[in-house]
Formats: sequence, C-alpha cells, structure tokens
Amino acid sequence: MATDPSGIPVPDPTETLARVVESTAHLIATAEQFDDAAVREPSLLPGWTRGHVLTHVARNAEAVIRLLTWAATGVESPMYASPEARDAEIEQGAGRSAAELLADVRETSERFAVQAARITPEQWGNEIVGRRGGPQPAGWLPWWRLEEVLIHHVDLDASYSPAHWPESFTEPELAMIAARFSNPDFTPESPAFRVLAEDGDGTEDRVYGILAAPDDEQVPEVRGPAAALVAWLIGRSNGDGLNVEPHGPLPQPPTWK
Repeated sequence: MATDPSGIPVPDPTETLARVVESTAHLIATAEQFDDAAVREPSLLPGWTRGHVLTHVARNAEAVIRLLTWAATGVESPMYASPEARDAEIEQGAGRSAAELLADVRETSERFAVQAARITPEQWGNEIVGRRGGPQPAGWLPWWRLEEVLIHHVDLDASYSPAHWPESFTEPELAMIAARFSNPDFTPESPAFRVLAEDGDGTEDRVYGILAAPDDEQVPEVRGPAAALVAWLIGRSNGDGLNVEPHGPLPQPPTWK
C-alpha cells in the first residue's frame, strides 16, 4: 500500500470513492431544502454564507478533477491558478440562486465521480501536488474530496454535525490530522500534545501525538470521541466535552488549512 510523506497509508481509492458518492448525495439532499433566502444566510465559516460553502464545494470538485487529469496524463495541472483566483471564484458564485448553486454542486460532483472512476490502479500511484505539502500519490485525491464534502456539510449549519460523520472517516482522519500537524514546517507555532479517541472497537492503540510521540506522557493528553476530537482540531468545535490530562485548559490546535 502506498504512503504519503507522513508515512500514513493511502486509503483505498475505490472504497473511498464509494464513500464520496454516498456523502455527496447526503450533502445534496441537505442543499435541496434551501431556498434563495436560506443560501444567503450565514454558514458556520466566518464571512461565508451557505452560498459561499456550496460554491466552494463545486469549485473544489473541478480542482480535484484537474489533479485527476494530471494523474492520468502526467501533464501538470494545478488545482487553482492562484489562491487569489480560488477566492475570487468562490466570491463570484456565492450570490447565485439556490437552484443554480444546487445544479453546480450536482453537476461538478458527477463529473468528479466519472473521471475518478476512470483512473487505473497504476495512475493512482502517480504523483501530483495539491494545496498542502509536496508531491503525493494521486490515491489521496478521493480522501481529500471526502474531507471537503463531509466537513463542509457541517459548515452549512443545517442539522448535520460532526456527530454524523461516519467512524470510517473519523478514525483515519484523526491519525492523518495528527501526522499533518506534526510536521514542523506546517505548524511551527503549535504546542505539543496528544489526543486519545475514547470510542471505537478498542482493538488498536488510538493515541496520536501532535509534535510529540504517542507515548510521551510529559505533554497534555486530550480525550474524547474521535468525531469530537477531529471537529476541535479543524476548528469546527471549541472543544466542549473534551477532557485534558493533567487538568487544565485545552491546548491551542494548529490552524487547519
């Protein structure tokens, strides 16, 4: 099984694609309930309406399609022309009607699913470059899309919360976040701490270090359900309900990007 530079195994792309399709259908079902007034209401992301979130989900699908093309052809095709161009596209599309936003998410998600299904096992091993870090196997692309769909579904602030994330997502995502945040180049100002997921089947060691070894008892340990830990680490929760040992305030997680 391929790994990325952090040493985390790449999740099986075919299995992950099935989860992307399922999760996207759930997000679309939520968006179908919005009228024009609802898409102009604030999302959970500061400064963004629901229209911004839905536009971003659609533009992200197109961006990942560009990386799929890179994996299939070997011709470099960046996600976005620039961060400024990415932000401008989101802003330009955010004010559309609910019907236009829904159609955009549906159409771009379908194109992503079709193109991803055409990638061969060999092509999943080809290197591409996303928005984080250096070259990584293209096999990560379905997981990156799954992150976008599940996390931004929560951001729509429409009765879908981190508690709805499936364990098949939160378990590996917690390990991936810990690995990403443990890269000093990514999080130079982060304190060292550990996280312990208290739910699950109990068959594995589920303590993860952030800029610390998993067995380093000299740093604080934050405990709670995996979904609650993921939500806190990526800024979708203030950490209410999580416990810290030794007792004290929660450490400040690195900034999720």
